[in-house]
Amino acid sequence: MNMKKIRVGILGVAEIAERYGIPAFKSLANVELVAIASRSSEKAQAVASRHGLEAENYESLVAREDIDVLYSPLPVGLQEEWTLKAANAGKHVICEKSITYSLESAQRMVDACRKNGVALYENFVPEFHPQHAKVLAIIESGKIGTPHVWAGYDGYPPRSKDDIRYRSDLKGGSLNYAGCYPAFMARKIMRQEPIAITCRLSNDGAEVDIVGSAFFEFENGVAHMSFGSDHLYQNTYSVWGSNGMVKTNRAFAVPPTFAPTVEIITNDGTKEMREAIEIPPANQFAESFDFFCSAVAEANKEKFEDMYDRILRQAKVLEAMRVSAQEGRRVEL
Repeated sequence: MNMKKIRVGILGVAEIAERYGIPAFKSLANVELVAIASRSSEKAQAVASRHGLEAENYESLVAREDIDVLYSPLPVGLQEEWTLKAANAGKHVICEKSITYSLESAQRMVDACRKNGVALYENFVPEFHPQHAKVLAIIESGKIGTPHVWAGYDGYPPRSKDDIRYRSDLKGGSLNYAGCYPAFMARKIMRQEPIAITCRLSNDGAEVDIVGSAFFEFENGVAHMSFGSDHLYQNTYSVWGSNGMVKTNRAFAVPPTFAPTVEIITNDGTKEMREAIEIPPANQFAESFDFFCSAVAEANKEKFEDMYDRILRQAKVLEAMRVSAQEGRRVEL
């Protein structure tokens, strides 16, 4: 049975939209990518012409009646404003992570979307990469025994000083742009929510935090993570168990043509054994967008509620990290 195509508009011309978002949407049979918007008409027209789209400004894109879904790769500090406008216009919204800058803001966004009967999704694309399902399957098989410690790193070298990630007015900072990934993945892989969090953030003279680390306590196990924007590039994690360890080599930002490796490490007290498992390439953006657009096409309110819940659980964890760093204390959840 042919399903009506979900019509999508892109709210912003961020690099991530052109590099990953546009190709991913265009790869989906159930999606029609219609338009892209920018505050600059020249930028909007340039990107639109390269990809066969219509050019709009933010206001005109939100007002269009032939758009079902808005994909927003806007800076963290602008996501709430435009999500509320989109929800009030009856548009479903996908926001790039981090979806916003505080738990209160996330709650306002969820409340507006729930009130207007539209879906809201925080686009953590690694949720859909098959390597994480493989890691979970390895843990569940008992190969590494009881998982005790999750450890992860996400960081990148310094960018230009005018980059949005360094602007406090746009809610930049390493936690919102990098630390959100290990905070998300530690909970996914350990299959628990933390009961306490200790976090440290440092700005080293910048407007926003550029270096961070955190310690999550779970009912069963712990998680260590470090992140930042003044680092050798890293995006990986490992799980240390009672009988072995499983490690990733590229866990969060994974290009669609890249085949990551999952490694199992065990030993018998005298000899170390390593088993490398190559995971087939996957377009995690396309998988994420397909999940969202299919839920919209089905008007699946149960999935909408699950999306809201995911957003608020992630926002609660990041809020605890901010409070811990600001007040210099362990925060119980």
